[in-house]
Amino acid sequence: MTELLITPLWARRVIVLLAALIGLATLIPVQQLPDAPGTDKLHHAIAFGLLVLPMSFAKPQQFWKYALYGIAFGIFIELTQPLVHRSGEVRDAIADVIGIALGVTLPRLSLMLSRQ
Repeated sequence: MTELLITPLWARRVIVLLAALIGLATLIPVQQLPDAPGTDKLHHAIAFGLLVLPMSFAKPQQFWKYALYGIAFGIFIELTQPLVHRSGEVRDAIADVIGIALGVTLPRLSLMLSRQ
């Protein structure tokens, strides 16, 4: 029997908050990006992995659906960034996809290991 670790309602609320934060961080025009540990690509992977993680735990059987939503959001951001004088990069979108893949895989692995 599959036990929900996170309710879908709670997961949706977290996703909306994370999407808003990602949108703000990536679409607000800036003169220079702040210094932060790690690379830009690592930040993309972490952000998009976290974006899909709550719903991947709440509805692990529908992981593909949330992965596609996350990928579409990442592509939307990269296509929109030039409109706000930021640079959209294919490598950023690839990092988003890698993060999303990890974000939907970790809950599935957790579920498989818990059944053993």
